[in-house]
Amino acid sequence: MKYKVLLPLLVSGVFFNACSKEDDKMNTPGDKILETYYPGSTMEINELAIYTSNGVISDPAVIQDFLDRNVSTETKNYFYVNQSSVNINANNTVLYFLEKNRVHINGTNMEIVAQKDSLMIVSEYTSTPVPENNSTCSALAGKVPEFSSYYDCPDGSCASYRRTYPIIKSGINYYIPMLTYASVTKDCAMAPIEIPAINIKNHSLQSKLVEGDSVLIQYAKLPLVKKTVSN
Repeated sequence: MKYKVLLPLLVSGVFFNACSKEDDKMNTPGDKILETYYPGSTMEINELAIYTSNGVISDPAVIQDFLDRNVSTETKNYFYVNQSSVNINANNTVLYFLEKNRVHINGTNMEIVAQKDSLMIVSEYTSTPVPENNSTCSALAGKVPEFSSYYDCPDGSCASYRRTYPIIKSGINYYIPMLTYASVTKDCAMAPIEIPAINIKNHSLQSKLVEGDSVLIQYAKLPLVKKTVSN
């Protein structure tokens, strides 16, 4: 099965910059490219599970039933039940490392704001309005990612925030973490428009769930391959 999610990723404008592998030029006059990374051919599926206030469910049959009852047919294509890896169609997404502690992503220069354990954290320079929570499902969905508006503004009182994204570091290698999820409460069920999100699961998610809450989470990693320069 081919990976079907990269096109929505590009359309939503979440993370990557697209260009031809034969043309490494980008519209950032005066910037020196230090390193260039392309996505690998296979994405690792590291976790697919349902989180509730009472525990974590990883049974594939239960997960499939959750999808059939709560998720639209189109959105179900983003979840891969009982699979450990997914082949990725050829694509032209590129990540650039620049001088002055910056990266170039999706046509935008971003700031490397922190090195946290195995994560490199990058943020947009411009601010984005804080999303409104119009239902219990949207409120629950906002608690799922580790890096959300609450990361930049923990008490939720801000009108805007800088979108922040993690990149995984493992030795000399980098990976893009992809978080796909759907939330269910006693009142409703929903999946975010922008999935998969470039994010990781909130480390305290389970403690934030109440009776009747369920969150289906798929966590995957896309390897980034460093471009080598031929002599």
